Amino acid sequence: MSKSTESHSIPIAEGTNAEHVLYRLKRGSKLCVHPDVALLGRKILLLTNYPAEGKKFVRTEYRVLGWQLKDGKQVTSVEHPEVHVVDTDIYSELQLNMSGTYRFYFTYADRERTFTDEAADGALYVQVEPTLHVGPPGAQKIIPLNSVRCQTVMTKLLGPLNTWEAKLRVAKESGYNVIHFTPIQELGGSRSGYSLRDQLRVSSNFAAKKGDKVTFDDVEKVIKKCRQEWGVASICDIVLNHTANESEWLLSHPDATYSCATCPYLRPAFLLDAAFAQCGADIASGSLEHVGVPQVIDQECHLEALKYQLHTTYLAKVNIHELYQCDVMKYVNEFMTQVRTREPPQNVAKQSRFSEIKLIQDPEYRRLGSTIDFELALEVFNAFHGDCFDEESRFRKCAETLRHHLDALNDSVRAELQGYLNYAIDNCLAGIRYERVQGDGPRVREISIKHAVFMTYFTHTGTEGKTLSEIEQDMYGKAGEFFMAHNGWVMGSSDPLLDFAEQQPGRGNVYLKRELIAWGDSVKLRFGKRPEDSPYLWQHMTEYVETTARIFDGVRLDNCHSTPLHVAEYLLDKARKINPELYVVAELFTNSDGTDNVFVNRLGITSLIREALSAWDSHEQGRLVYRYGGVPVGGFYANPKRDVAPSVAHALFMDLTHDNPSAVEKRSVYDLLPSSALVAMACCATGSNRGYDELVPHHIHVVDEERPYQEWGKQVDFNTGIVAAKRALNLLHGQLAEEGFSQVYVDQMDPNVVAITRHSPTTHQTVILVAHTAFGYPYPNAGPTSVRPLRFEGVLDEIILEANLTTKSDKPFDRPAPFKKDEHVLNGFTQFQLSLQEHIPLSKSQVFETSSYVDGNNTQLNFSNLRPGTVVAIRVSLHASVRNNFDRLQQVTNALRVESGSECKELQEIVSKLDLTALSRALFSCDQEERDMGLGGSAYDIPNFGPIVYCGLQGFVSLLTEISPRDDLGHPLCNNLRDGNWMMDYIADRLNNFEDLRPLSVWLKATFEPLKNVPRYLVPCYFDALVSGVYNVLVNQVNQLMPSFIRDGHHFTQALALSTLQFLAVCRSANLPGFSPALNPPKPPKQCVTLSAGLPHFSTGYMRCWGRDTFIALRGTLLLTGRFSEARFIILGFAAAMRHGLIPNLLDNGSKPRLNCRDAVWWWLHSIKQYVEDAPKGGDILKDKVSRIFPYDDSEPHAPGAFDQLLYDVMQEGLQVHFQGLQYRERNAGHEIDAHMVDQGFNNHIGVHPDTGFVFGGNSANCGTWMDKMGSSEKAGNRGRPSTPRDGSAVELIGLEYAVLRFMQGLSERQVIPYSGVERKGPSGEQTKWSYKEWADRIQKNFDQHFFVKDTDTTSVANKKGIYKDSCGATQDWTDFQLRCNFPITLTVAPDLCDPQNAWRALEAARKHLLGPLGMKTLDPDDWSYRANYDNSNDSTDCTVAHGANYHQGPEWVWPIGFYLRARLIFARKCGFLDVVIAETWAILRAHLRELQTSHWRGLPELTNDNGSYCHDSCRTQAWSIGTVLEVLHDLHALGADK
Repeated sequence: MSKSTESHSIPIAEGTNAEHVLYRLKRGSKLCVHPDVALLGRKILLLTNYPAEGKKFVRTEYRVLGWQLKDGKQVTSVEHPEVHVVDTDIYSELQLNMSGTYRFYFTYADRERTFTDEAADGALYVQVEPTLHVGPPGAQKIIPLNSVRCQTVMTKLLGPLNTWEAKLRVAKESGYNVIHFTPIQELGGSRSGYSLRDQLRVSSNFAAKKGDKVTFDDVEKVIKKCRQEWGVASICDIVLNHTANESEWLLSHPDATYSCATCPYLRPAFLLDAAFAQCGADIASGSLEHVGVPQVIDQECHLEALKYQLHTTYLAKVNIHELYQCDVMKYVNEFMTQVRTREPPQNVAKQSRFSEIKLIQDPEYRRLGSTIDFELALEVFNAFHGDCFDEESRFRKCAETLRHHLDALNDSVRAELQGYLNYAIDNCLAGIRYERVQGDGPRVREISIKHAVFMTYFTHTGTEGKTLSEIEQDMYGKAGEFFMAHNGWVMGSSDPLLDFAEQQPGRGNVYLKRELIAWGDSVKLRFGKRPEDSPYLWQHMTEYVETTARIFDGVRLDNCHSTPLHVAEYLLDKARKINPELYVVAELFTNSDGTDNVFVNRLGITSLIREALSAWDSHEQGRLVYRYGGVPVGGFYANPKRDVAPSVAHALFMDLTHDNPSAVEKRSVYDLLPSSALVAMACCATGSNRGYDELVPHHIHVVDEERPYQEWGKQVDFNTGIVAAKRALNLLHGQLAEEGFSQVYVDQMDPNVVAITRHSPTTHQTVILVAHTAFGYPYPNAGPTSVRPLRFEGVLDEIILEANLTTKSDKPFDRPAPFKKDEHVLNGFTQFQLSLQEHIPLSKSQVFETSSYVDGNNTQLNFSNLRPGTVVAIRVSLHASVRNNFDRLQQVTNALRVESGSECKELQEIVSKLDLTALSRALFSCDQEERDMGLGGSAYDIPNFGPIVYCGLQGFVSLLTEISPRDDLGHPLCNNLRDGNWMMDYIADRLNNFEDLRPLSVWLKATFEPLKNVPRYLVPCYFDALVSGVYNVLVNQVNQLMPSFIRDGHHFTQALALSTLQFLAVCRSANLPGFSPALNPPKPPKQCVTLSAGLPHFSTGYMRCWGRDTFIALRGTLLLTGRFSEARFIILGFAAAMRHGLIPNLLDNGSKPRLNCRDAVWWWLHSIKQYVEDAPKGGDILKDKVSRIFPYDDSEPHAPGAFDQLLYDVMQEGLQVHFQGLQYRERNAGHEIDAHMVDQGFNNHIGVHPDTGFVFGGNSANCGTWMDKMGSSEKAGNRGRPSTPRDGSAVELIGLEYAVLRFMQGLSERQVIPYSGVERKGPSGEQTKWSYKEWADRIQKNFDQHFFVKDTDTTSVANKKGIYKDSCGATQDWTDFQLRCNFPITLTVAPDLCDPQNAWRALEAARKHLLGPLGMKTLDPDDWSYRANYDNSNDSTDCTVAHGANYHQGPEWVWPIGFYLRARLIFARKCGFLDVVIAETWAILRAHLRELQTSHWRGLPELTNDNGSYCHDSCRTQAWSIGTVLEVLHDLHALGADK
């Protein structure tokens, strides 16, 4: 796909773990930071330390960023920088033109602005990669990071500066473009390359002759020549942790180290180290030979004897535990003195208080110097004892008790310390065992400063000839300043984010427990927390780092994992001021990607060093190439509408680092070439160590090696070792990076043969390298290895290279002869010969058969001579016909990505003709709906995955949005795409079944055609680009057809509106009843859109159209989305099926309506009210003709038009029947319509209470409201027993009733309808007339009185006060007083029924007891009937849950939360809490937005189980859930709360 400015969307979330997540972006990229869902409803202020244009980076200086809407409109200003997060589609945009790592953080606007790290409520880090420039001024070129080929050189082996060029030319001629120099400073006495004597002085070894002075400027001239003339960049180590023991500046600044003076807590460890040193000296002098410890320790029995001596003799000399103990007798004597002079105590001795007396560590760590709180001890221990009868005996008893307690404290300390010392001795012996006894160790025999028996942890300046007692005295005085702790690395697991030399919690530390592999030539530097803590050290190291940054293009941070983060941050910031494009490489061993990322983010590390030599076989080495080497071949293209996935730290992947033994020692000489070839194919920076290519067979030791490197043209040329092959591999590595071969595939062809593919996603050229590794020595006369042929799609352009290494003898793979080191130069093997061919045709190959096999677009190369150590690389291009297909695909995908161009405009023109019904078919349609069409269709079934949830594009896109950011090419969807064209054909052919979608089908068929004729491994990425692009065009059309509230709204609103299309479709088996031919235009279609209650359970047939469900959802799904015609037909269609004054529970096309609910009619009437109020000319519906199916209760079905009534007449009939009262028995009562209901349940009684006006109905054997679960388990005994009858007057029906009556009152007063009220005849013929107003007034007068449970209510079953009852007049009176989620419906639809304070109190009770993460609990958890988890398959004997009897007895339904939230907004406004409740509402809606974004159904479920947990039996997406939540957003919009 075409390259333009890359835009990356990254969410910023609440939390503190931002440092552990890495995002790597290219310089010049555009960053869009957007809020995570969890921030919904909060006002936030976003800040960054990315500098404003023209400013320089200062880590601690943050600036406020602005926010903008998805259309680019700014929503914040300088005066008002806070943004109210009402969706995740707002963003803050930055063009990243400055290299470095930058922190973004937000703080909640209601907090005081402090602009500090502590103020952050959430953060993220973004790394902008630096740019390496080489070449002469004015003609510089960039080295892409993935093109880096770095060779390490040890500067002490370069010799005099005037000889460097000849030695460094080896790197240049070998194809390296970066040279890594170890430190160039003066070295300490050990001659270790990393033990620096003076950080501000160049090594005197670089002088041409003794006495000459070499400056940093002299070194810079050499480095500059490399950069400008050779095109070779450079990096140099900076060592921040330690300095050489001999550093002169330590004499005047000993405070810069961890010493016995600066860190008294190290004194015990130093004393232990001194004891071990004396033991070592005694062994060396032969003093311990008589006790079994000879001068040459080489047997396990020697170690056992040494262990005994350490425990019994040397530990006893120092008694380390005493440095942590107190002087018991001192305190006991003082106690006796004090108690004799004090008044007798009033308290009795309590042993429980003894533990209050604890040892307080002496900060100077003097023997028996620990203290206690003596006054507290007097209070606790100076007490009465029941067995003491005079003061003297009491004194002695108290003192004795204190003594026992202090002795116990001392004993506890001694036991703890003994544990540490045992551990320390074991660690020491383990080290001695490896060095001197084990067969796989170096078997050292001598004892010297270099090979001491015990590792030295501290400098022992001035201790020679002194006793341990004298040394102990010295450590408390001036001499202690020079008892300095050495640096090193910690054995085992330790937190690299902690400084191991700092004081640790407790008494143990790594020095005392001997957990450190110490570097005895260097002392650890103590920076403190800030420059003021050690001014000289900070200034000294700043000058050192700045000098290095001035000379070199980058730095390597040595021992990074042991570098205090704040120190490295400070110093690297100083370095970047000198060189803003500083390339920072780090040696880091944390064993955790997350911890690695902390260092990378905080320090701005560009590349982490990784080593191929850590692989134990070729498979592992291939895995490392893949892990560090780019994206997979065929990886998905970035989609600007999707968040980018976090990154893995960029690698500098080396075949060998200078810290490790030669690969010849660990593997075989024949593996050098294939392993370096595999490394060269990694899509990252790569590198090697000088000597590897020259076949040096041993470790070039940073301490011991002194011989200089060989020079180019003298001892080294293209005939040396594998230099020529390495040059070819290095150049290939560079070309692959520079030409965009960013995708990688690893194929394990054989246990020893690995093939690496690098692929360009733009040109679709491919380079394949096959390497035959040789981790072990092959058979001396090994022949070719039998390996399966190499097959690929495309044509072979050339063989880039063929190479192998063999001995110069008749046994090509013989083991090398004993190596002889040259005394004067660093030499390697010369007994091997390299065979190398470059850029040859197949006919000249010595590895493949000289002719290929071609099968269509596939080419096969057969191996003829693939021997151990062989490497072969080929370049492959596409066939011309395939290239044409790619050109067409590129055009379309680019057009769709940027949403412009002729291809996209053509598609937009097609889609612009589609209405919402057609768009629903194109995007959705679940499996059952598709089958119902009778066209033979069903949901696409992905092998090894299962059917997708929708047949339309949403079914595929829901999966692609999960798969593509992770490049999950192993997903079954991708496998299916690679295996064949079925998915593409399915999408296009399915749309062809619908006349209005045929143009889209034709367009897709034509667009998919070239995709079918490209290499199969590339199909998934292009399929995603195409399908997601088409999907976006379709969704844009959906938004365009919506009202402005949605069309111009946020993503959340648009996502809910899009979800409404899932439920609104034409369903062959679920039509609306026939309409009157006399119905005013617009006329209904033959097959009307109907609304599914929820998917997938209620998608087709008689189960699709539910009365109450439809009208609960109607406003949100139809009216707010502007679908007034469909809403009109649905209202009229259900009106046609009215019977007994009721609207059907199940419509069933109107032919067999089930009239077993008493709430649907009120929801229907209320929907008419909403339609009249919301629709353009909505009042016209009242005079629409309704073709009644059952004009009389006992009539047979009538044909359309046989009996027409105006809608308001039908409405009046419903009200009139309820007012009159009705008793009836359902038609066809029995098992035909309900297999579980008992006979009584088919009898219905509805009416209006004459005193209150409340509508009532039902009985204990049926369930006429939405809580309609009928027991069905014979086994559990609940069959025929409704769980929630809710007979009497259900609270929500009273609210709906009241709202409808006020609506009718208004219509009557405006003379829109010819009715003014209702009337009924009594048993004796007396008439009662109520106007709508009188009826409504009666309800208003009685509602709070009958439904609100006051604090004074003495009813025995009123377990909660300050709530609204769920019903009034139920057969089982205790059910009236249950706290359920229904009353907020009344508070929403009829807010003037309630006293605002009562309403608020009840809503607060609902918040406390019923509110769940996604829905509302259907019953108070304190209720005995509460059962939170719904399982319809439960076949237990528990009648409360069997067969899902608890459907409405606790599970958290989603749709009621819409009414709850709307009610909260209404009454918060009345009670003065609106701002708080708006924020609370957004916070609650976070879960709904997240569910919309992540559910494959892209909807909201019917219900969840306890605390929002997944419910298997729930509809995965529910119309009423979507509808009511969309109504909440509409209310927020009306309040101006979505801005």
